[in-house]
Amino acid sequence: MAVGFFTKGIEFTLPHPPIPQRTILLLCTVIRRAWQLLSENPLSGFTLHSENEDTITQVLVEIIENRLRRSGEVDGFDLVRFGMVSREPKKTNVNKKHPDKMPDIFFDLKRDQYSILSEQDGLFVECKPIDSRHAIWPCYCKKGLIRFVNGDYAWAMQDALMVGYATVKHSFKRLTSVLDDAKSVDLRTNSHFETSEYSIYCSSHARDFKWPESRGQACQISVSHIWLPL
Repeated sequence: MAVGFFTKGIEFTLPHPPIPQRTILLLCTVIRRAWQLLSENPLSGFTLHSENEDTITQVLVEIIENRLRRSGEVDGFDLVRFGMVSREPKKTNVNKKHPDKMPDIFFDLKRDQYSILSEQDGLFVECKPIDSRHAIWPCYCKKGLIRFVNGDYAWAMQDALMVGYATVKHSFKRLTSVLDDAKSVDLRTNSHFETSEYSIYCSSHARDFKWPESRGQACQISVSHIWLPL
């Protein structure tokens, strides 16, 4: 049986304050830099285009945490401004019926100055392959994006990030088509558009769950999408 949240003596607001756009863009730059390093200097025995999703994500997180956060080579991303970047940390879903939800990547934003549930505060990232075997609707959306809509991930947040490991022939036009399709009603999409200046796609989604402790109806969530070319 799920137990409630321990909040006695804890001041917090829901939703948590939005993540500034500049922070999201910075972390997208960090992920792309890690991808560049992995592409240009692959590990021995590692072939990027043939590795599975979990292995790629594991190595990306190792590069981001062990090199980029510690070296500060991406301006603004360092040990002072950001906490540890982790892969598949255990996070409870909104109603605590599933206490072991594991987002692919979690960026600790060091925002303890706000009234927040700090273990639920950060940029939640879900990664999915996009290729001939992993179509956008059944894989990227129904096994990835939906988790930000149904309260599995980032339920206290207003922002999240999807990362696609995509073959060259795939473009954001395919995501546009899927989000416009009537069969995607479960995603509760309010709006979606491409920001070509940053090579990012943006979508916003209504959420029909309620926050714990009678904190009211959950607000919509804004999801940024970046696709990394295989």
